[in-house]
Amino acid sequence: MRDALNPFETINNQLNELKKIVLEIKDKPRDYSLKHYTRKQAAAILKCSRDTLSRYINTGQIAIIKQGERLHLINHYQLYSKNNELKEFRYKRTKA
Repeated sequence: MRDALNPFETINNQLNELKKIVLEIKDKPRDYSLKHYTRKQAAAILKCSRDTLSRYINTGQIAIIKQGERLHLINHYQLYSKNNELKEFRYKRTKA
């Protein structure tokens, strides 16, 4: 009897459920643990040259994953902190 009065009530209920699902998906934090960058992409993100990035890699400030002889991948969390802020690599003083 109630459906006869408002035929759009079931559609409205389904729409509200879909809104809840979309909001849950939207607010879910992204998982960057599987995100990797090439050396060229990482240099662009850090706004430095590839030579500078190679120096960071050679000094151990950035760890790489070797995929074959020429392909070196850098994990997302080597460049960004856990709260997705870019790490600072410049002007790090080392103890002598």
